[in-house]
Amino acid sequence: MSTTDEKIDKVIQQIASVHGVAVSKDDPIMILHTMNERLISDSKAAQQELLDNFRSQLEVTVSELSMAAKNHSDRVLNSTIQTSKTEISRVMEEQSNIIIERWKADLHAEFNEACKTMTTSRQTAILNIIASFITLIAAGIVLTIYLKM
Repeated sequence: MSTTDEKIDKVIQQIASVHGVAVSKDDPIMILHTMNERLISDSKAAQQELLDNFRSQLEVTVSELSMAAKNHSDRVLNSTIQTSKTEISRVMEEQSNIIIERWKADLHAEFNEACKTMTTSRQTAILNIIASFITLIAAGIVLTIYLKM
């Protein structure tokens, strides 16, 4: 017996047990049963095909949305990176200018201090030279007085 015959036999047994009516395989009601089975089978195949088409369309849509989201996130990330680079450059430039101004101020202060020290040293040297001349003149006077005596 084939599976189709087994199914029909089970249907006949079910009709007999539930309704108490004996039905044969060549009964017209069995034609309706066979037609109903065929319609259900065809409908199931058509629904499976529709489901497969829907699944493939859904996969394509998800893939497109995924690519769109990736492209959008890449644009946002690149924009954020560019903004960060610009801000880092601006801050570095600003801090570099501050450091340069501080160096200039420190160098200017040290240069002024060196100039003051040089001026003081020059004045001390001049005073030493004057003192040396005075000492020389005094020695000359003492020598002259000593020689005249």
